[in-house]
Amino acid sequence: MAKKVHAAPGRPGRAAVKTGRRARAIVAASTAALALVAVTATASAAVAQGGTAGSHAPRRIGPAPRVPAGATVTGATAPGTTLHLSVNLAPRDPQALADFVTAVSTPGNAQYHHYLAKGQFASVFGPTGATIAAVSGALKAAGLTPGKVSPDGLSIPVTATAAQASHAFGTGFHNVRLKDGTTDYLNTSAPSLPANVASSVTGIVGLSSVNTVSSHHSPVRRPGGRHSVAVSGRGARTVAPHTYTPALCADFTGSGMTDGTDYYSPGKLAGAYGMTASATAGAGQTVAVFELENVDAASIAAYQSCVGTSTSVSHVYVDTTAGSGAPATDGSVGVESALDIEDLIGLVPGAAVIDYQGPDAESATDQNVLDVYQRMVTDDQAQVISTSWGECEAVESSATANAENTVFAEAAAQGQSVVAASGDDGSSDCYRATGSTAKAVDDPASQPYVTGVGGTTMTTSGGTTTQTTWGNASGGTGGGVSSRWAPVIYQGGVATTTKRAVPDVSALADPADGYPIYFQDDSQSSSPVPGVIGGTSGAAPTWAAAIVQANAGTACQANGRVGFLNTALYRAARSSYPTNFWDVTSGNNSVYATGYTAAAGYDEVTGLGSPKEAGLTSALCAAKGTAATGAATFHPLSSPKRLLDTRNGTGWGLSSLPTTKPLVAGGTAPVKVEGAGGIPSSGVTAVVLNLTVTGTTGAGSLVAWADGTNKPSTSNLDWTGASQTIAASATVKVAGDGVVDLSTSSTTHLIADVQGYYTSGTTGSKYTALTPARLLDTRSKVGISTTSKISNAVISLKVRGHGGVPTAATSVVLNLTATQTVGGGYLEAYPEGATRPTASNVNWSATGTTIPNLVVVPIGSDGNVSIYVHGTSHVIADVSGSFSTSGSSFQTVTPLRLLDTRQTTALGGGKTLALQVSGRDAIPSTGVKAVVLTVTVTGTTGSGYLSAWADGGSRPTASNLNWAQGSTIANQVIVPVGSDGKVDFYTSSTTHVLADVAGYVG
Repeated sequence: MAKKVHAAPGRPGRAAVKTGRRARAIVAASTAALALVAVTATASAAVAQGGTAGSHAPRRIGPAPRVPAGATVTGATAPGTTLHLSVNLAPRDPQALADFVTAVSTPGNAQYHHYLAKGQFASVFGPTGATIAAVSGALKAAGLTPGKVSPDGLSIPVTATAAQASHAFGTGFHNVRLKDGTTDYLNTSAPSLPANVASSVTGIVGLSSVNTVSSHHSPVRRPGGRHSVAVSGRGARTVAPHTYTPALCADFTGSGMTDGTDYYSPGKLAGAYGMTASATAGAGQTVAVFELENVDAASIAAYQSCVGTSTSVSHVYVDTTAGSGAPATDGSVGVESALDIEDLIGLVPGAAVIDYQGPDAESATDQNVLDVYQRMVTDDQAQVISTSWGECEAVESSATANAENTVFAEAAAQGQSVVAASGDDGSSDCYRATGSTAKAVDDPASQPYVTGVGGTTMTTSGGTTTQTTWGNASGGTGGGVSSRWAPVIYQGGVATTTKRAVPDVSALADPADGYPIYFQDDSQSSSPVPGVIGGTSGAAPTWAAAIVQANAGTACQANGRVGFLNTALYRAARSSYPTNFWDVTSGNNSVYATGYTAAAGYDEVTGLGSPKEAGLTSALCAAKGTAATGAATFHPLSSPKRLLDTRNGTGWGLSSLPTTKPLVAGGTAPVKVEGAGGIPSSGVTAVVLNLTVTGTTGAGSLVAWADGTNKPSTSNLDWTGASQTIAASATVKVAGDGVVDLSTSSTTHLIADVQGYYTSGTTGSKYTALTPARLLDTRSKVGISTTSKISNAVISLKVRGHGGVPTAATSVVLNLTATQTVGGGYLEAYPEGATRPTASNVNWSATGTTIPNLVVVPIGSDGNVSIYVHGTSHVIADVSGSFSTSGSSFQTVTPLRLLDTRQTTALGGGKTLALQVSGRDAIPSTGVKAVVLTVTVTGTTGSGYLSAWADGGSRPTASNLNWAQGSTIANQVIVPVGSDGKVDFYTSSTTHVLADVAGYVG
């Protein structure tokens, strides 16, 4: 099982080490007696979260630390204890950094695979010089001596005593004894800094030495059995390179063990995952490994001799020096590094390996761990980074987690792939640290910008290889749901969990059929000996090797290296899951308590599964593609097509394994548009969708946007409670990858029906804005000969030649409203003479509902459209425009909120508001004929309606939104724009009004 190692305070030259195992003791720079003296915070420690008024009032940063489960407070920390800290700074614009990572990871985006150059991060995304100076100045004013800021500008090092830190950060310190007897120190409250700089600081790492970082590998098993045995002595082995032999040398082939049953040689493992087995595999690439122990060079040389390689292995020392720390000769220290490096040598012998080594895990602090990761990223020498070390989320401080998150985002921006072992304690990742069997996951595998790698058991018999979940008496694959990180966009529709799910992928980990290595144990032999080892520590570098091979392949050489892996992985799973992944469908990770069970598709046990390298490489190294831009014309569909329905799995889940789970709060549903539902596979600039939420669990909103672009602060659909069904039309820009994203703020089922699409060029129809006119109102015999409600019947509505619609029009834009409803029901609009579609346009779920929706409907050959009423309701239809061969083209813009009266004053009943649209966002200042808006009313004070029209014209009798008191409701409108570039809004009762732009006609 995984070896657990605990950190001690200090870097090299530390003045404090731990008590507990190996008779360690916390000692101060002065005398041991000082350990009895309490380190108390100064007056600033009494400041509450948020501080008091004034830019220099102290403000707490992050949550207060918690004493780990199973630990007890044993007294005060010595004032003279030396702390090595880092004050970690936020990027100058965190959202811009996140958006950049999304852009460089999305095919079709203009920035796809255009990563930051080495050393560029600080000037583009790092904090400004003024911010760094302000924070450094605040530290100096508090009596500290800040060091030189890191190359990426993200951290300022500080060395201080506990007493100095207490005074500067307004916190006390006490000692805690952990479950295993180890003693650490811990700050008693969240640190504080002046409010004018606190907002620039994500956290201060090093105020606590509580750390349970572990390497995720099993004990070594010597040849001769499937269980761990003592290492026996043997003579020195001659280390001499020979021909590359992926099946290994006689130390393994002549050991009585069977390749593919008792262990997996590099050749057998590569074959199982479809990887290349050659002496040059990975040529031209560099992969880095994270280690907290010395490497035994003789063991690496012995392995290279056995497999016949001459892979370059170099070392970078961080917070330590060559030769420092425990020697890798006791059968324990050096085993993790041997597994990581030797696995990579066997699978990608043509690549260069860099070992980034920090202080020994027994004495490493969170600060040391962060320093090593930061050095691996700022050096930017390796395209792939692999780590087999981690700790459970619940133990890690938020300051450390946040600092890591920014560093890993930096790696993604630079095009570095980071993979991490998910742990060996099944679903109870904190068990060894705290004794808790509760579900927990491992960091950094759970980090959003890291690919978590779980473990499997694999056996080959003849030509058949089987793979199941690793979970048995020797341990089990880590996996579950993060307690820290929100749902991530890339897992949308695949991992339908309320937070980030782990792992992402998996590979061989069971020590019973694990990885052959050489390691050193002086008590058994004076030279390295062969053994077999397992754990997710082997799975992580195996996936690292798979990415190295992909980067070295012709597709990535042409289209750019993989970079941030997760976005590409889940995209590959959605497009062709069986081609790209080996799905692991049996087993569980119930090691200490009931955990998760593997199933078809994604699961919190083995993630998406193991690589099928050939297909996966093509998907990960996808062609750049080009987003369609410019003036666009419209193509209506003869009948709406359903692209997404989470209730039955349409467009939801993996390509071959749909799911019927709802979209979770904060989750994202990627919807493939190009190539689906009769839409062309390229050239689409925007799509017109009818979006419906149903089975809502509470109030919420929905936003739609182009995949791979910034998620806008707008909305397309809003609802006010549970058990609602409500729809709204949306015109959504389509990204170069042909995908649009839908996100909801609360859990709900979601349906997306496409009504039509825009393409660049002149082959489609153009838009003509009309003065809004009422074509149908069943309440007053407009367009119909009755005043009765319509029940389960079809209305034939004359369109051509009515309400200003030209006789040459091919499609019409109608605002449909259901009002005075009885029970639940829906409306469907379609060209007269066509088969009634299965997709609805307006939905309601209760008696007395008034609800509108904009629809674009092809016109039948007789000049009419049909409106089917399911249920009972009055129906209103107002026309606002039409499409034909003449007219104007459509241009998409990035969604932007143009109006929000909540920031000013509500629009009073009977009042009109003029909104400037021309010249805003990417809308030209002249020549705009109409604008596409999502208009929302909220905070309604009574029933009412809203009308929109071109400024300077007369207010029409038609309405765009209708509501009852207390409603929040949205609708898309296409509004003519006045000659002054404005549109007008009129409301019949007092309400707040929001307007979000999606595009314009001109």
